[in-house]
Amino acid sequence: MSANTPGADLRAWPLWQWPGWMTPWWLSPAAGQQGLTQSILPGWMLGNSITVNETNSSSPEAEREIVAAESYGRQLGRVIDALTVLINERPAGSAHQQALDDLIALSKKVDAIKSEVAVSRSRRIVADLAGLKQRNPDEYKKVLAELKAVIAEAP
Repeated sequence: MSANTPGADLRAWPLWQWPGWMTPWWLSPAAGQQGLTQSILPGWMLGNSITVNETNSSSPEAEREIVAAESYGRQLGRVIDALTVLINERPAGSAHQQALDDLIALSKKVDAIKSEVAVSRSRRIVADLAGLKQRNPDEYKKVLAELKAVIAEAP
């Protein structure tokens, strides 16, 4: 088997032993033990990362299915919306008013963030449409007709 044959043991080629200082790093025994991986941005998390296992859930399988259907954010949003309705129905000066006011403030902050994101997303859509109009006018006309139909149906 030659050195170029797939699966050839590169340590057997060439037929002489490399001096220790000339041994390529990938042929050293330690390289195989450590693996040839490198962490990119160690300590960073991109996106949400939640670990669900038997330690923190009585049914991790059910938890995964629930979160796949309804995210934690959506679940929390609905709870906050329902609590906001109940809080607004309570008489002023009720017990624990500061905690209730804090929840209302949180709800307003979340709503403001959602509005900012919607405006940003809408501006990206407008920019994408402008680009589509230049690159593919026929497709732009189709998309514009679809948008007009959706707008005409809106209450």
